[in-house]
Amino acid sequence: MIKRLTAQPCQRPLLLWPLLSALTLATVAGCSGPAGQHSRPRLGDIAPFDRSILAQNVSVSEQQLAQLYQQILQLQPAAQMRQKIQYRLSQMHTARLDKAELSAQQEQAELQQLVQQYQQLLKLYPDDPNNELISYQLARSYDLLGQQQACLEQLQQFLQHYPRSEFAAELWFRQADILYSRSQYTDALAAYLQVLGAGDAQLQQHARYMAGWSYFKLQQFEQADEQFLEVLDQSYSGYLADEDNQQSLQQEVLHTLSVSLSYQQQGESLQALLRRVPYYSGERPLALTERLYRNLAGFLAEKQLFAESLDSYRRFISDYPASLSAARMQLLLIEYYLADADAAQALAEQQRYIALFAPGSAFWQQGREAELIEVAPLLLQYLDYFARNQYRTAQQQSAEMQPAAYAAAIPLWQQMLTILSEPAVQRSALAQRYSSADLRYLLAESYAGAAMSEQALALYSELGYQQLADKPTLFSPQDAAYKALLLAGTLSAGYKDNGARLWQQQTDFVRYHSQHAAAQQVALQQLQLRYTEQDYPGVLTHSNSVIDWPHPAQSDAALVLEARFLHSQSELALALYASAEASITALLQAGSALSAERRTLLTEQLASSIYQQAQQPQLAADAVLAHLARLQHTLPDSAYHQAAAYQQIGLLHQAQQFTAVIPLLTSFIARYTDSERQLAAKALLLDSYEQAGQWGDAAAELLALVKSSTDAEQQREALYLAAQYQHKAGDNDGAVNSYRSYAHRYPQPHLVAQEARYQLVQLYQQKQDSYRQNFWLDKIASFEQQYAAEGNERSRQLAADALLALGRHESKLFSAVRLNHPLRSSLAKKRQHMTVAIKRFEQSMQYGLAASFSEAQYRVASLYQQMATALLQSDRPKGLEELALEEYELLLEEQAYPFEEQAIAIYRQNTSLTSQQLWDSWIAQSFAELAKLLPAKFDKTEQYSGVANEAY
Repeated sequence: MIKRLTAQPCQRPLLLWPLLSALTLATVAGCSGPAGQHSRPRLGDIAPFDRSILAQNVSVSEQQLAQLYQQILQLQPAAQMRQKIQYRLSQMHTARLDKAELSAQQEQAELQQLVQQYQQLLKLYPDDPNNELISYQLARSYDLLGQQQACLEQLQQFLQHYPRSEFAAELWFRQADILYSRSQYTDALAAYLQVLGAGDAQLQQHARYMAGWSYFKLQQFEQADEQFLEVLDQSYSGYLADEDNQQSLQQEVLHTLSVSLSYQQQGESLQALLRRVPYYSGERPLALTERLYRNLAGFLAEKQLFAESLDSYRRFISDYPASLSAARMQLLLIEYYLADADAAQALAEQQRYIALFAPGSAFWQQGREAELIEVAPLLLQYLDYFARNQYRTAQQQSAEMQPAAYAAAIPLWQQMLTILSEPAVQRSALAQRYSSADLRYLLAESYAGAAMSEQALALYSELGYQQLADKPTLFSPQDAAYKALLLAGTLSAGYKDNGARLWQQQTDFVRYHSQHAAAQQVALQQLQLRYTEQDYPGVLTHSNSVIDWPHPAQSDAALVLEARFLHSQSELALALYASAEASITALLQAGSALSAERRTLLTEQLASSIYQQAQQPQLAADAVLAHLARLQHTLPDSAYHQAAAYQQIGLLHQAQQFTAVIPLLTSFIARYTDSERQLAAKALLLDSYEQAGQWGDAAAELLALVKSSTDAEQQREALYLAAQYQHKAGDNDGAVNSYRSYAHRYPQPHLVAQEARYQLVQLYQQKQDSYRQNFWLDKIASFEQQYAAEGNERSRQLAADALLALGRHESKLFSAVRLNHPLRSSLAKKRQHMTVAIKRFEQSMQYGLAASFSEAQYRVASLYQQMATALLQSDRPKGLEELALEEYELLLEEQAYPFEEQAIAIYRQNTSLTSQQLWDSWIAQSFAELAKLLPAKFDKTEQYSGVANEAY
């Protein structure tokens, strides 16, 4: 084997050439060329054989062997043998040189001789299979001689001819070294990559390292980082046995990486690099990753790049939050800001420390006992500081902001308690520095402040009734128990299911902390809880436990008064009204001890108890009236006065004591103007007036209702009824006013309006006011015609009668006109009245009602008859001669005759009604008139008596 004798200096240390195996003699001897290439030696050329040699162990040195080879060459052996000997001699020369201890000058001379031998062999035998080794040794010899260019050219030739040689990786590496030393980094990089591709394990690490430097020199930092990281990964795995060299290499690579990363995005680039380059076997060791980040952070800090240095720590912490290394790096951040006097940022990093490594974090869940012990002291210190600070802040907040502020302290107390509960921490001296009892109390207080009442209640209860591991300094157990009790009371409000829990809290508090100043108050709360749960018998049974307190010196009069109040309320709830009245009366005698509100309430309840006694169904009416009277007399201003007064009125009305009811009702209506019973009371008063026959008062009440009511229909009915009552009371003027107002305001309903108009006709008739009488008669007729569809037989009869009355009125006016000179004027006036009267009668007849039809028809005939008679009996002009007078009378007769004929015809029509089975005085009078006008025909009784009898 040969070894490298010298190393060419360059910017980076070169890798040693590997040891090579020399060809043995047997190999050379066993090699033979093709047959016929050399002649067989002659016998004379061979020395005599010494048989004594066979009995000896012959030892031949290399020098002797070399001399032997030289002798053989002098014999001029065949070319093939000569070639083999020459190759063997060169290898022996090389081996001898490798073993010899020579001076530098002698070594150089020997190397020059070897170079000449290699060159001669390659020139003489260019196709020899051994030329691969010779070419390799020639390149190596050039390298040892320091002939770098010759070495480089020989390397290139070798790699061109033998690209797959076992020496290729070594020669690529040497070529890369030379190119790198000449700053030809691109070519050097390509050569180093060839080495990496060849897979030579001995050269891999150094080739990768130099590839990284080549990338670095080309400012391709990311690729350089990748090569350096892989070198570091391999060196960290202990791939190479030389530990010192590995440590040195690691330190150099770490430094180089830090330099490279500083030219980029520092921590961000390192983070990206680690994600980009996978570890060759599984996951990259955390210690290696930590070392990378620490070296980078330290390098950046040395360069005064503090922000970038801190960022490197943060990135490691972000990627490996569950590691102890992350906790240590977080402490470095805190120490930096403390050293820099940046308190705000230091506090922020301490909070970050809590968030990352406190209970609940991935670190705490995965950490080993030793790791937890390491972080626990500072965790407790930071948590204690922030928790107490947050607690003080919460105490200073407004009521609206306090819940959120207290809630922020809760997880801090919880984390402290979790740390202190760790077995390893409990075994350490650290546990003695903190009181778990005090921390639990502060946690309970925070729960309460954050409105997390259930959690607070549970924790207060534990602190109040359970054995404490250490002595508290912030509270006493009875204080905690009382707070639990108060919270239980708050939670029980509105939640029926929580009553049992409150009851138990109260019972335990009184039992275990009976000397507490609030014990009687708690007993009262139990009473209040019974009352809240409607356990009224229980209240009556247990109220004395508060009223007759067993510790008189500690008894609170206000609490006793409250218990008596609950007692009275329970009696009311159980309908024990007589007992309640007595209890409430006694309470009202407490004087100033009662608040105004409570006194008002009890006063009303006293009235209620009296009133409710009056409602007992088994009581007689007299007893009920007695209770009601007592209530109104003793408590005239109570809310029950109205109900009592109305009930009293109802009972008296039911007993038909109307004269007694009327003044009570009048007083009731006047006092309770806004009562919902107003309408009922007024109706009852009206009924009482009616029952007592006090029509005028009834009418006045109705008229008042007309004015006060907003219900139009109610106003209408009341006005009509008032008019009727005024009429009954003899107040005709009032009746006229009311009927007239009704008739003007309410044309509908039509039938009632017609009745009102009819009553007006009757009242004006009594007053003999024919003008207004006729006015309303005309209204009856016109409205019936207008609302004919809504009429009935009664309304049609009223209309027909009204028209008859109007016709009769006109007939009277007709009769009052005497025909005198000048006849034209008086006749015209008389004819006018006649025409109007006939029209009215005819309108009446149009209703076809028997009761009015025959009269109307009779009166029409009578008008014609009267007109004929009036004409004949009219005044004669004075101064007429006998003949002229006679002619004048003939003329009058001619004028009167048609009227008489018309009268006869109408009388006959009236008498014909008998054929319809009708008979009345007007038909009879028609027969009588016909008997006068046509005696020959109608003055015969037998002619119509039969008909009359039959009709009758």
